[in-house]
Amino acid sequence: MLAAPLGCRGTPWTHRARLPGGDLPGGSFSAFLQAAERRYPWLPAALRLRYARAYGTRVYHMLGGAIALTDLGEEVLPQLYELEIEYLCREEWARSAADILWRRTKLGLHMPPQSLRRLEDWLVRR
Repeated sequence: MLAAPLGCRGTPWTHRARLPGGDLPGGSFSAFLQAAERRYPWLPAALRLRYARAYGTRVYHMLGGAIALTDLGEEVLPQLYELEIEYLCREEWARSAADILWRRTKLGLHMPPQSLRRLEDWLVRR
């Protein structure tokens, strides 16, 4: 709808494009979630589900060679580990605590107000 007013002359492609992490095997979130459970049985179920919903197949890249919950580093806030924060800063260009809690993870919806300050302090120290 915006192509003509903006003078874009390319052919449409976005209606079939997959977002990063959206290349789910067989297009099934359920099958992907079951595969993630087999691959990461040590991840708490709620965290595994959040990661699957937020990152899709990019979760494999984010978790890398992690084989235990301790490999995720410090739990900076409930369900927000050091490894995820570093991934967001490195790969998704997150630059602030607000960006991480509100734009990237949506965890700000469920955190007490002081969480933002705690994450800001942690980012300064890292």
